[in-house]
Amino acid sequence: MKKLSAIVSLFLFPALSFLSGAQESELKKPKAISLDPEKMKLLDFGSGALDPDKILFQLFPAPMDEDDPELVEWRKAAFWSCPTCEKRVFKVFDDEPEEATIPYAGNYTVASGAYEYKTGTGESRAIISFSTSDHNDGTGRFARGVLSVALFEKENNQWKLVDFNPFVNLQGSFTLASGVDGVFVSKRREEYLLIHGGQANGVSTEDYWPLYQGLYVLDPETLQEIFHLPGASCQENGEALGTVWESELIDIQSSKTETLFFINSKGLIVKEYLWDLPAAFEFVTEADFKLLPERFQFEASQMISVTASGSTVKKTSISIHYKDEKGMDQQKIVTTQSQKVR
Repeated sequence: MKKLSAIVSLFLFPALSFLSGAQESELKKPKAISLDPEKMKLLDFGSGALDPDKILFQLFPAPMDEDDPELVEWRKAAFWSCPTCEKRVFKVFDDEPEEATIPYAGNYTVASGAYEYKTGTGESRAIISFSTSDHNDGTGRFARGVLSVALFEKENNQWKLVDFNPFVNLQGSFTLASGVDGVFVSKRREEYLLIHGGQANGVSTEDYWPLYQGLYVLDPETLQEIFHLPGASCQENGEALGTVWESELIDIQSSKTETLFFINSKGLIVKEYLWDLPAAFEFVTEADFKLLPERFQFEASQMISVTASGSTVKKTSISIHYKDEKGMDQQKIVTTQSQKVR
């Protein structure tokens, strides 16, 4: 019997190898395209509601066909390479720094969002966001999504491409980057683009607890990321165990040398169910944190300075609210001074 098994294996292994080779030969190579914003501005985008999937194939003209072996049925994707694109290296700071050289040898791009808004002067604008990964199955847990953003404006009742940035940032997991989902207007009436997300993307929220999201700010003139606050929110999922918070952008003050971001955060910390902490607690020492009660409400304000040399937390104030052993309301203030972020 052992000899027969060995003989069968000898015949079966070459056959399997042949089939594997045949499958590999069927995999299509990415289509070489160029990402030229000036040529893209000549495209016809129509006058009605913008269709993200249609625009996907206008800006990334490499649609995957239905008979593509690597096509995922539940989403439309472009599969492309860009030999003429300038290579960029993106870093992501989580528990461990990661980096990736963009674009990849083979890039899978999907539409990840659409957002329309009116400017302060009344123009109709739209942002279409795209996400690119080197995976297409939607389950690449540690595969980051590269964000692309296209800015449109209506002229004579026709949508025109104003600007396009194919490589905004590297974010998210499960092969998907979060797209622009809001506009922030500062007290000086300056407009900025907002993104809430960028962490556990591309997967059902039911699979995650807790669910963390970051906050990104983009310059609408350059479509460049100018600010990123990791862990801006923590949402419960399923049974309410505690430890939830939200962060709100209060104001942005920009000058020639620096941009100040004012952030308010508030929520509940339950030490027993704690995976991570809000950004405001980054500079609270471990010893000081141990002195805090096991369960407490907090409110925090931060002023973060961003210059050409990096980011600095100029001031953080944290107000802690809790009940003591006698059930009496107590309050404690924690304040830190300037701290370098990156």
